[in-house]
Amino acid sequence: MHRWARFALVPFTIAVLTAPALAQLVTLQPAPESQPAPTNLPSPADDKSKAEKEKEVIARHQAALTLLDLVLAGSKNLSLPQNRIAVASEAFPILWSRNEPQARTLVTQMIGDFAQASTRQQETPAPNIRQQLRQQWQLVLRTIAQADAELAISFMNATHAFVQIGNPEQEEAEERSLRLELAAQEAEHNPRNALRLAEKDLQTPGDLPQELINLQIQIAAKDPEAGTQLLHKIVARVRGIGLSDDSNFNFALSLLNSQANSPTNGAAPDDTLKTLADAVASVALNPEFPSESWPMLQGSISAFEQFAPGRVQALRQKVEEYSRTLNPNQKVWDQFNETQAGGDPNQLLAIAEQASDDVRSNMYQQVAWQFANNGDLQRARQIADKLPDPFQREQVLQQAVRQSAASAANQGEFATARQLAQEITPDEDRATMLAQFASSAALAKQPALAQEMLEEAAGLLVNHAAGAPTFAAQLQVAQAFAHVTPARAVPLLERSAGQLDQVLTAAVAVDAFLPFQHSFDAGELVLNNSFLCNSLIRPYAEATAELANYDLPAARILADRISLPEARLFAELFVARTALGDTPPAQPRVVGGGIFLSSMR
Repeated sequence: MHRWARFALVPFTIAVLTAPALAQLVTLQPAPESQPAPTNLPSPADDKSKAEKEKEVIARHQAALTLLDLVLAGSKNLSLPQNRIAVASEAFPILWSRNEPQARTLVTQMIGDFAQASTRQQETPAPNIRQQLRQQWQLVLRTIAQADAELAISFMNATHAFVQIGNPEQEEAEERSLRLELAAQEAEHNPRNALRLAEKDLQTPGDLPQELINLQIQIAAKDPEAGTQLLHKIVARVRGIGLSDDSNFNFALSLLNSQANSPTNGAAPDDTLKTLADAVASVALNPEFPSESWPMLQGSISAFEQFAPGRVQALRQKVEEYSRTLNPNQKVWDQFNETQAGGDPNQLLAIAEQASDDVRSNMYQQVAWQFANNGDLQRARQIADKLPDPFQREQVLQQAVRQSAASAANQGEFATARQLAQEITPDEDRATMLAQFASSAALAKQPALAQEMLEEAAGLLVNHAAGAPTFAAQLQVAQAFAHVTPARAVPLLERSAGQLDQVLTAAVAVDAFLPFQHSFDAGELVLNNSFLCNSLIRPYAEATAELANYDLPAARILADRISLPEARLFAELFVARTALGDTPPAQPRVVGGGIFLSSMR
């Protein structure tokens, strides 16, 4: 019987994501993920000499490297090749700056593991399993590329045959997009090699991808001569295809917009761009040009002002003719959006009040949030009161309060932010916001206030029944405590560890009965893009790792509280990374509509 499965009951999924998702709707400037403790917090370490502190750092780093070696050795015992890849890809950036040969060995191992995963899929096919492996492959590619784009390209060439999904057209489009993305990263170090890759891509038949424009910009930034050379070749290809093709027309318009926004240092516009802009304008002014494309041209007028000024008046006239054909709702939305760029909520309110009933409510929401962003919560409340739907009204009020509180915290007004947080519901969301404010207050050298807010946050969660929102909030508060009073983080993490084990035990029991994609395979928890790992294991591992710079033995003990060996290895890896001073890499996106839930950080 499988030990594990995707414990993906829909209500439970929503519950896990609700607390952090709502808390992240506000724009609170985040604290660094591996920040040192604020210098004025009382600590026994304050009395230590510089030499003693340096000795401690060296010892901690050595212990972390030893732990990393143990994790990598333990990962070889995992039965799922996808799990071995997951551990290796997380370890790769840690090793790259410290032991490049060992990091390259991991890449070789991952090539073999992708081959084995491909063979295994053919033997035991399962729904969506091929797509999952391909998504993991894309993530690994980007992880390698952050260190060495050329190595990533070599890895891609060696492994792309192992991640086929049975849709050649989709595969070709995704891989082309990936190659251009990797070439853009290669441009940072070797623009001429990136130019060679771009020229090779231009030989590919079919539509030109938008990534080619970004690549040209990256190359030009590092080597203007190479950038101009590529620009001319791109324009020649566009003209060769012809602008009557909708996709090619849109690409040409995007190219003109990108060049209009790029720095020229006072240089005259490139003649090639002038010729292209004139050709695009000719197509747009043709009576047979589709009217539904005019909104896109409306946003490109500035590009024509730069590259084809003689065409601007005629283009504006066509845009105005199109605007007169719009229905009243479309016109008012266009006016609202144009005014929104100015940032004056009073002007937006005036437009909203003249709008029809079916669009006014949506406009009121945005106006209320704009007032809240500007720190005028009273006006935001007044606007929210105009909403007829009580649920919508409460939602707007909550968001307005969160934005006002976050704005106050970003301006260093932590007492005001704390007071506003009293209106945030539910308790889990309030605790999460208070933890974020406390982290910012600690960085602003207000440790006493930070401690008070964290104690208040922890108190909100004490009597709450175990559940996904409480679990997520506990971890947020524990992470903040780790930077203010590390010892206070331990009981919260202990409680989270107990809850996590209960959930994992329950997941084992119901695994075979769930109709959804499983979180377990061949008796192992899937560490790649599984619900349990991304929503529970990873956040716990990250929260536990925050203790590593203050109390590495305690962090190691908490990581080892996870009963599943594969999940325990993951947590230990995070602890080692933090103890070495490395920050978790940003989770890159997935091409082709895949979803990767990053941690609730």
